[in-house]
Amino acid sequence: MYNNGVLVGNWVEERLKNEDDFKFFLRKRDRRELLVQKARTLYSNLLKERPLAISGNYAMFGYNVQLVAPDIPVKGAGGVQNYGLALSSQVGAREVDCEQNIHDGCLMTLSPLMTPCCRNTFVILSIEDESIRGKKVNYGDQFFLKAENYGDPDFCYAQAPPLYVRYQNSVVPEPSNRIPIRLSAKRDTNCRWTTVPLLPCDRLEGIGKPIETGKKLIIKNCVADKSLSVMYQNWMQTFFGMECGVTCRDFVDVHKRSTAENIFSLVSDVATKKKE
Repeated sequence: MYNNGVLVGNWVEERLKNEDDFKFFLRKRDRRELLVQKARTLYSNLLKERPLAISGNYAMFGYNVQLVAPDIPVKGAGGVQNYGLALSSQVGAREVDCEQNIHDGCLMTLSPLMTPCCRNTFVILSIEDESIRGKKVNYGDQFFLKAENYGDPDFCYAQAPPLYVRYQNSVVPEPSNRIPIRLSAKRDTNCRWTTVPLLPCDRLEGIGKPIETGKKLIIKNCVADKSLSVMYQNWMQTFFGMECGVTCRDFVDVHKRSTAENIFSLVSDVATKKKE
């Protein structure tokens, strides 16, 4: 019977082609260029655990925090109802072939993955002096949220530019599925954020007081003067499962109180999550 073991006609061409394909596969494997290898590197880099700040009652400049929407319901394994989504960096499926870590223009989402890791922890930096460390963050203080590249030791991330959470404000109505919050190497006024107390009656007296970790509050973009919010109707499939979109928009009820979409907290200690 004729097959690709017969060294005549098209069978020898098919055999040589299979040998070349196998050699090409081996070269890509040795160079770690296979898509499955790049995906594993992506998981390793973005899910590498990061320590939160320190044990304490207040959020502080210069330390890692998580931005958590604590009142958003999420269906867990086995249909168990959980609560809480953490602001996270996202590398898209089309980007994994060329990017295995967070980068300029990286999409932001809200993820049910609450374990502190590289993709969902950020450093609060004062806009007045980024070197400030250990000072309490007060309501009304303006700050940057910086994400840093960590992961692959073969790459010198010390030379990588810092990335900041940035809201792209636009006067033109945007499609409902477009996420305007991304990481940016460009640190401009759109990267400035601030906080206000949750209840309107507390906002006048609360400005200037230190922020307790885990305390429910409102996070606003300083330029747009809009509140960080959950796009609860916009869920998307990612490498890390189903995740929710995030934007800046004010959601209020009939009593002018912010609804669950706008309610966040700064989590800077693992023990904080147990208190909520």
